[in-house]
Amino acid sequence: MAELRLKFTAATLDGDREITARFNQRLPEGDWPLERFRLTGGDGRRIEIVSVSTLNPRRGQAAAFTLTTGAPLDFTREQFSLEIEGLGTQVVRPWRVVHLDERYHDPDAELGATYSPQRTVFRVFAPTALNVKVVVADQAEGPAGAIDHPMTRGPKGVWEAVVEGDLAGRFYAYKLSGPGFVEHAEIRDIYAVCTQNQAPRSLIVDLPATDPPGFREHVFTAPAALTDAVIWEIHVRDFSIAPSSGIRAKGRYLGMTESGTRLPASPDVRTGLDHLVEMGVTHVQLMPVQDFDNDESAPAYDWGYMPVSFNSPEGWYAGSVAGPSRIRELKQLIQALHERGIGVVLDVVYNHTSDRATFERLVPGYYYRMTADGRFHNGSGCGNELHTENPMVRKFIIDSMSYWVREYRIDGFRIDLMGLYDMETLRQVRDTLRALRPDLLIYGEPWAAGPTPLKPVSDHAQVRGTGLGAFNDRFRDAIKGGRDDYEPGFIQAGRSPEGIVHGLMGSVHDWAIHPTDVINYFEAHDNLTAWDKLLVSTPDVPDAVRRRMMRLASLILLTSQGAVFLHGGQEFCRRKKGCSNSYNQPDAINQINWGLKVACADVCDYVRALIAIRRSHPAFRLRTREAVEARVGFDRPPHHQAIVHWIDAHGLPDETVKQLRVLLNGSGQEVTFDLPAGIWKVLADADRADPAGLGEVSGQVTAPPHSGLLLCI
Repeated sequence: MAELRLKFTAATLDGDREITARFNQRLPEGDWPLERFRLTGGDGRRIEIVSVSTLNPRRGQAAAFTLTTGAPLDFTREQFSLEIEGLGTQVVRPWRVVHLDERYHDPDAELGATYSPQRTVFRVFAPTALNVKVVVADQAEGPAGAIDHPMTRGPKGVWEAVVEGDLAGRFYAYKLSGPGFVEHAEIRDIYAVCTQNQAPRSLIVDLPATDPPGFREHVFTAPAALTDAVIWEIHVRDFSIAPSSGIRAKGRYLGMTESGTRLPASPDVRTGLDHLVEMGVTHVQLMPVQDFDNDESAPAYDWGYMPVSFNSPEGWYAGSVAGPSRIRELKQLIQALHERGIGVVLDVVYNHTSDRATFERLVPGYYYRMTADGRFHNGSGCGNELHTENPMVRKFIIDSMSYWVREYRIDGFRIDLMGLYDMETLRQVRDTLRALRPDLLIYGEPWAAGPTPLKPVSDHAQVRGTGLGAFNDRFRDAIKGGRDDYEPGFIQAGRSPEGIVHGLMGSVHDWAIHPTDVINYFEAHDNLTAWDKLLVSTPDVPDAVRRRMMRLASLILLTSQGAVFLHGGQEFCRRKKGCSNSYNQPDAINQINWGLKVACADVCDYVRALIAIRRSHPAFRLRTREAVEARVGFDRPPHHQAIVHWIDAHGLPDETVKQLRVLLNGSGQEVTFDLPAGIWKVLADADRADPAGLGEVSGQVTAPPHSGLLLCI
């Protein structure tokens, strides 16, 4: 094998007096005395180096050396060069010198393009650039009307330019120069509010002009607490693209605004927006609608979890990929849902970006967590992870989420891979957003997708009790077994009854402090749908029995303490042909098949009734550990694969019953339960549910295999 040729690969400025020289292989530390290094300024003068030490040495060798200078190096005024004897010269690129340094943190800066009819103010954080211009043009691409306007550097690395006149409808981008930048390249603003497909320039927008009539005046009354929420997750395209949707604007934002839509083969069956109202959900969670990595004019299917520009809506779902349609139509979607009493939660992915995002091109080495040798950490599993601890990264996330609340009247956020955000960032997100909207829902995934340098990861133990909700994956797996394997859970084989008990109590004796910490679910866009899981875990069971298992799972979920989360279509046994990761699969896999609402009407009707029952009984929506411990209990079951769950509702404000009993049979045989004295109203049995009741029982009641009952007195 040929010997690796030694190369001097990079020189980075990592402190006021600290330069790191990097090599392509480990070298003996004694072979690199101070005399072999020569540092010069922009005018060619020699700059004193007072010491050389190894960085992360191992067995007397290192692939990087730290040079300490006698005087501070002002990278904002000049460019430095480091020469190593026999290995050539590298321009010194500013890197970690700006991390965590208050001199390069401007918390009050209003970044992006701030438009008024009189002038537009452009501000961009680019502390390591030596020169910045904003180009304003008549088109998203090309030379038409393009003019470069010089920007002035502020004291904290924020550059500013004021361009007079009404620029609405024109386009802009930045040009940066200095070490680490591509001269004359146009770079998209990370704060851009209206991107234009893959063009580097973004549209300058008069935002009030994009408001639908009455958008600022309409009122949505949010539930009082997270535990009151019933959240329904959907992908904008999946919602309406199938012929069975009966929706005209298929695959579009506007498809979610249409009312009066029906199943073409059964005109009495509601679809689309009317279905959401009929189900009684409180919120719709939209899978990513922030601009993501695709060609909007001819896209392949994508879920949207590779974000590019966080402040601009995705154009794939708009009637036109050009102009401000994406803004106007997303606002129409939000208004339509609000007017029907449904809040809107955005699924946001600030933990990582597509490589088309321009963070790294604006401030190289700042926005992402990186290894000592300049590679991206990958706790997201998608190629990188944002360095949320850095002040201007934290500011960007908070600014962006605040913008969505103020401009789009968003009612909540689901934070993708919340484990990759440091807790201080999450606390500041919470405090800032709740100051804007005290009733805002904020919850997320309390895990990372791979190894990360962030310690500790913001997991269940870190986020509990903070006012941030977290998905209860342990309850999910107890209900139906592992996400993508053949192993059954409680609904198929009566397994993990202790996991069901924990979940029914809002996990306050597992990982949560209060039920308000908890997002309960058993199906989401990731992994096998519950129906597809039943197909592989119960291969010899008739569909009628599988539907009974789905009803049992729904009964468990909708009688649990904590918020409730539904994957759109699970109420009528949504399936994806066994595909466990359909992020790039075609419509045939991902679309909502509204015809299943007829084929699985028994499950859909059951879920709808359970939602109504849950929303009418505060006993299912307790907010504190103390209330759960005082009111929720379990009796000894008649079978080891059964559960007897009761809630003392006596004296609870707005409650109309004294006690609720949930009897769960996960076994493959009938189980008979003894009842306390009295006449009990049946709200749900193995097959049906009704808030008004299905009849009365006393003494004993029998549950068929894989089923449950809900009773009250």
